[in-house]
Amino acid sequence: MQEIQLSSLVKSISPQWLSLLTEDELSMLIVLKHGFANLNEGDVKEIIEAAILEQHKGIAYLH
Repeated sequence: MQEIQLSSLVKSISPQWLSLLTEDELSMLIVLKHGFANLNEGDVKEIIEAAILEQHKGIAYLH
């Protein structure tokens, strides 16, 4: 297992997505079960989606 900050992960594999994330999301720690070496862009996309959802839990939206 490896722990890495989301910003470091995104910068190294998919830097074009950095602007989509808030500072809180970028500072999240991510635990990689099989380490960093085997990740691809699709994996990073899934991790980013999960991070965004985690940050928005409990936020009520009014229309």
